[in-house]
Amino acid sequence: MNITTKVVHSLKWMTFTKFLAQLLRWSVTFVVIRLLMPEDYGIYAMADVVMYFFALFSGAGLASALIQARHFSNVQMRQIFGLLIVINSVLTLAVVLLAPWIADFYQEERIVPVLYALLIGFLTVTVETLPTAMLERKMRFKALSLIELASATVSAIVTLLLAISGFGVWSLVFGHLSELLMRAALKFAAHPVMILPQFRFGESLHLITFGGIKTLTFLAWFVLVSIDTVIGGRLWDTETLGVYAVALQLSYIPMNKLVPLVKRVALPAYAKIHQADNDIAPYIMKANGLILITAFPIFFGFAATASSLVPLLLGEKWLAVILPASLIPLILPLRASQELMDPAFEASGRPLEAFKNWLIVLAVLAPMLYVGALYGGIAGMSWAWVVGIPITYVITSWRAVKYLRLPGRSYISSVLRPLCAAAIMFAAIHLLRHMIADAVPLALLLFLEVMLGITVFLTMAWLLCRQELFHLLELTKQLSARRQQTGG
Repeated sequence: MNITTKVVHSLKWMTFTKFLAQLLRWSVTFVVIRLLMPEDYGIYAMADVVMYFFALFSGAGLASALIQARHFSNVQMRQIFGLLIVINSVLTLAVVLLAPWIADFYQEERIVPVLYALLIGFLTVTVETLPTAMLERKMRFKALSLIELASATVSAIVTLLLAISGFGVWSLVFGHLSELLMRAALKFAAHPVMILPQFRFGESLHLITFGGIKTLTFLAWFVLVSIDTVIGGRLWDTETLGVYAVALQLSYIPMNKLVPLVKRVALPAYAKIHQADNDIAPYIMKANGLILITAFPIFFGFAATASSLVPLLLGEKWLAVILPASLIPLILPLRASQELMDPAFEASGRPLEAFKNWLIVLAVLAPMLYVGALYGGIAGMSWAWVVGIPITYVITSWRAVKYLRLPGRSYISSVLRPLCAAAIMFAAIHLLRHMIADAVPLALLLFLEVMLGITVFLTMAWLLCRQELFHLLELTKQLSARRQQTGG
């Protein structure tokens, strides 16, 4: 099976299972949001930011180091396993010691037991890192996809049952933990790694160095995606933060599924192409074009229909979500494109450039987000994203063109053409809403907005983005043909 066939096969399974998992998550999430209170989401958001920060170090980027390496020995695997045990033991102790201080920082004592419960995540990382690396290195994404679908199903059921039973924030906590435990167990079953740890690391220094740079990149990225929640947790009350957290959750639903899917397939695929001494630039350009032609209509469409979608899905008590949900999705296509630069840099042996990219983004956005939140509340924070991300995208795109040797004019064109098509669609939906919003029921208005958006975007994309549409159609046909050949 050649690399193109492997990529198509991987995308087929990941797309199919991600769609099912996402459909399940959406259905459960909207029910749970109606059952829980904004302060429940506020408390969980505070704890989640803290644990996500420590989790960045838990894997130490070692899975990516193994995926991109040409060769490694059993001794190196044992040393990496030993390092994982050391790292996660230290992280567990750190959270235990820091939890009271974190509660003082947020001025919220209820966060402490939530942090202690989430410590189980460090155990699952220790167990699943090596099996994950082996499965991804062999591009066994069918197995990984089915594992994640099963884990998401268990998590959704646990979360829903606990929310119905009145467990409040704990329904979110135990729902998350059930997913982690199920995923780790199934990955280990799919590819058992039966080795004893070794606590001398001399033979694995080059892998550890790569993983260290990858961890720094994770850290910079994490600070970027979490700094708004940290700032909000410090400046706002829990109810306001809960509203903002729900808006983020809704806005990022497609992002959190679409981008990780492509990135996971991209790293081993780019690595194999680079190891064969082939130019990865054409593949990067094609992947970027596909992600943008997909992301722009999804996120711009969500932003344009938020005024109808939010009250229908969440109810009247969540109307404050409409404003951030109308603004934040507008910058997510560019964020998706930025994140796709990471596997390209890593596979080409330049992981440090990916780290520098996120430092640049963070340096520009951090002060903008703080000022926006301080003086403008949720609206100010949302507008800081809308203004700041395009600025950073220009800078990071220039660096990608330079270091990955991408064709500059073609890269600019691949961004501007779907952006124009989506902007016209966005304007058309708002015009429709202005004309008939008061004359039709909300559900019918949402239906008409969606239908108009699809029609306008496809029309404009046919005129402006025909090449990307052909690539998307070609990929769809390959996925369909592969399904027929394999019997699904």
